[in-house]
Amino acid sequence: MGSGVHPDEDDDGFGFETEAAEPAEQVSSVIAIIRIIAVLGMGLSISFGLFISLVGVKGLLVGVPSMLAAIPLFFLMQYAEKWAARGRL
Repeated sequence: MGSGVHPDEDDDGFGFETEAAEPAEQVSSVIAIIRIIAVLGMGLSISFGLFISLVGVKGLLVGVPSMLAAIPLFFLMQYAEKWAARGRL
């Protein structure tokens, strides 16, 4: 393949040589799905909680627990990634 250094392709005098990027580590499709679901769940629970909290005091009774629902989703995502790093997924 070569040395990994790519020369400047045009002749404008402003280019510089760059190192080739290292290939990214592959992620299991299960981890990708867990990440997508967790991020969507966190975003929806926080946005719904903020929206309902605008109603007033009664809205806070629903909005705050809804926003707190994002916390377990974050830890679910972290746990799944650690589990996959150990080779179990």
